[in-house]
This record gives sequence, C-alpha cells and structure tokens, in this order.
Amino acid sequence: MKIAGMTLKGVPTFSKRALIINAMLGTTILAGFASFIHTTFARPYAEVCTARYHRQLSLKLDRDGEALTPADVQAFSNGQDEGVLENLSIAAFNTGPSKYAMGIKIAEKSMEQRTGRGPAGGVSFPWMPSSIEQPQAACLSYNVFLPADFDFGTGGTLPGFFGATVNGQFGDTPGFSTQLGWGEGGAPKVYLQIKADPAARAAAFPAYDRTIPRGRWVRVDQELVLNSANQPDGVARLWFDGKLEAEVKAAEIRPGAEVAIAGVTGDVYYGGSGTMGIAPKEATVWLSPFELRWN
Repeated sequence: MKIAGMTLKGVPTFSKRALIINAMLGTTILAGFASFIHTTFARPYAEVCTARYHRQLSLKLDRDGEALTPADVQAFSNGQDEGVLENLSIAAFNTGPSKYAMGIKIAEKSMEQRTGRGPAGGVSFPWMPSSIEQPQAACLSYNVFLPADFDFGTGGTLPGFFGATVNGQFGDTPGFSTQLGWGEGGAPKVYLQIKADPAARAAAFPAYDRTIPRGRWVRVDQELVLNSANQPDGVARLWFDGKLEAEVKAAEIRPGAEVAIAGVTGDVYYGGSGTMGIAPKEATVWLSPFELRWN
C-alpha cells in the first residue's frame, strides 16, 4: 500500500481462523441492564448481509482523484467530530481493498473521546447520509488494518451504527449505538447501548473467534435489525471475512419506535464498548471507506 509516496510491503492476503465458544453470556456494562438476550450457543450460518440489502452508499474519501483532508471530514460531520483534525489522515494505497483509506493515529496513554478522564486519542465522527431515510434494518461494511504489533491493551472500539429520533442528530437522546469492540487480548464483541434517559443501558456479547486478526486487512460486515415497539425482537450480526462471528437475537436495541438507524459512528480509540481501555503504545489503525446498505 502506498502512503505519502511510500510503499508498505508485507500486507498479506486474507486468511481465516475459527474457534467456537460454546457458552455465550451477555454482560451488564452500565447501570441498568437492557433486555438483551443472546440466543445462539453454537456458530450458526447466516448469509452475509451485503447479499440481502440492495440500496448502497459509500463514503467517498477523494474528490477529483485527490484525497480528502481532515477538514473535509470535519465539514460533513456537522461539528460533531472529535480528534479528526489532530489524528485522522487519508492516503492512497496501491494494494488493499480500496484506493483510499483513513489512517487514525492513537497516541500512547490516550483513551476514549469525550471521557474527560485523560488525554483523548483516536477519532469520533458521524457519517449521516440523508438519503438512507433512517431505515429499520441496514448493513455496514468496511475493512480494517491493525498493525502486526498492535497492542490490544484492555479494550477499544471500532465503527458501528447509531440511531436517533426521526430527523434527529448524532448524540441526540433517546438513541442507541451498536459497535464492534474488543476486549483484553483482542477478543471481539458486539456492544449494544441504549442512550435514553434517565440512564444508559448496555450489554456486550462475545464473538466466536478469540481475537481480531492483526497484520492484514480484515473485512467487517455488521447487520442491524431494529426491534419492534416495546418488543425485544431486534437482531445484530457480525462477520469477519464473510464468516459469521456473532449473532445477537431477541434484543432490545432502541428505546421506542420513533428511533431509527441514522448513520455510522466513525469511532476508533481505546476505551468505550464497556471498557476503560488506555492505549499502551502509539498505533495507527487504517479503515477503508464505509459502505452502508439498506432496502
């Protein structure tokens, strides 16, 4: 891959690994437990969501063949970004899943944006394409590259969905977020959080594989089907390289029927997703453009 005129070698082709975890148990992360029930105890099969959602938008990272700047990303975030100007860059690649990708620098000893407990690292920004019309179900795809020596520390967060009331904005309450997180040792998990007053409720569900792969591009697909009004019948699924890694069923994802899928949370940092993670050393995480699908 080519970054600022340099070629980085040693980006391997995709490989797959699997380890079935037989007992799946949701963990209460914040005060008050949302009615999340994980009903899958052995790795099932589900067709990757990209094959079942047919309307698509992609986040463009270039304009007329030139990479966007951090200021461009900040502009479409409508003032809701954190760390973009300081920690985000966009570069051209000559290998990999996309021509352009976002690099997110995470400083040593930094943590989740907006905590106020210490130096903030990484980035947080919303992507809210207005033409998706806030659907009830959607599919999010991107590729992530973690360096081969990436230290997972005690946990962190990667992009996922967020919801808001109809015509609402990122950060409005009531709302929700569903993200890809990792725990100690890089164990991936699906993290679901209802952000309604008076208290946020959240739960994390482990994936089947023990760690997020490092040193190569990994295809991530996330599907979200919102629950009906007052019913715990929502669904969240996660795939790595086309292989189902987590399936959460009978989930209460949104606080009410007035809340819909509003966009993508461009969150990359240590901490969040139910952890108090602090970056053990400096690292740069690369992401391909987000792809959002719905019907």
